[in-house]
Amino acid sequence: MNKLVYILLTGLFLNTAASAQAIRTEKNLDAKTKTSFFNLETGKAVKETEVWDLAFKGTTIKLNSSSKVKVTAQVLKDSSFDKVLKAPATGFKEDTQSTSAIPTGSGNGWYTYDMSTHEIQPIKDRVIIVKTSGGKVIKLDIQSYYLDQDEFGETGFYTFRYAALK
Repeated sequence: MNKLVYILLTGLFLNTAASAQAIRTEKNLDAKTKTSFFNLETGKAVKETEVWDLAFKGTTIKLNSSSKVKVTAQVLKDSSFDKVLKAPATGFKEDTQSTSAIPTGSGNGWYTYDMSTHEIQPIKDRVIIVKTSGGKVIKLDIQSYYLDQDEFGETGFYTFRYAALK
């Protein structure tokens, strides 16, 4: 009986560990004073001349859509970051000259703007899914647009968490 309990518990813990995702967090990425380029696979801010996936400037997030690289993305509405475990099969878009895969403007993409308080807040349960320049699929959750995540602090500093999907 003890052996059976041990086997069942071992299987339970191994299954949990196998499905756990490595969640990374980027804090205070500066999009106020410059365009910041970010490589989701390396987890680093990089120069525009290096391999990058996303460019952050103000509240706009652009995809790398150079002739050599095609990054695609989509925004999932009403989806919790923690519950998105698998990459969607369809729905990915590229940035074009006239449209953005990650829409801009209050309520359209990742944030809302409150005209009375002038606050920019991430929309709850909006997850950005990105197919990177290296072909990996990453889920991304914007957590704050304020320096040190202080709602009354300086704007233009992204804090986000992200993880690879299968």
